[in-house]
Amino acid sequence: MISILFQSFTENHIPVCLIGAFALGFFGLPRHTVDIDFMADDADWEKILKIMTKSGYTCFQKSRSFAQFDSDYDIFGKVDIMLVDTAEGRDMLGRSAWIDAEIIGRIRVVQPSDYIILKLLAIANNKERRLKDESDIYEFFKTVREFGLSDRFEALDFRRIMFFAEKFGQDELIQKYLG
Repeated sequence: MISILFQSFTENHIPVCLIGAFALGFFGLPRHTVDIDFMADDADWEKILKIMTKSGYTCFQKSRSFAQFDSDYDIFGKVDIMLVDTAEGRDMLGRSAWIDAEIIGRIRVVQPSDYIILKLLAIANNKERRLKDESDIYEFFKTVREFGLSDRFEALDFRRIMFFAEKFGQDELIQKYLG
């Protein structure tokens, strides 16, 4: 489904990138997930909704920043789309890396620094997610220390991560990993 949706978005000139657990897999840390997470520009919402509906999905929840989709066909899985409407969010989308993936083809994936920033944002917005998201942050840094980061991505930008950590009130948390 990732390749089908990504191709539809691309054909309709809608920039999207993978975030969440699938992105984590591209950083060398595969993790089980039940959904596909994309980031897209809020300005493209109407086109996104048409593509998702045409692809067999129904939007079951929509807020200012997120849309969640499900399909009557269980094999399609769920899709969450983070809708960005700020310069920072659009910058993350624009900075995402084009990756040629063997199975799913050419796709955009959020940069590793931005992945961490999104995890910090999730923690700041929902304290109940802290254990899960901090575990992802811990495992990410452990994997990067052990195996490095693919040259398909930008090097980690610690200054950028710290800027957003302070902005989200998560500077103490991230200091444990940036030390």
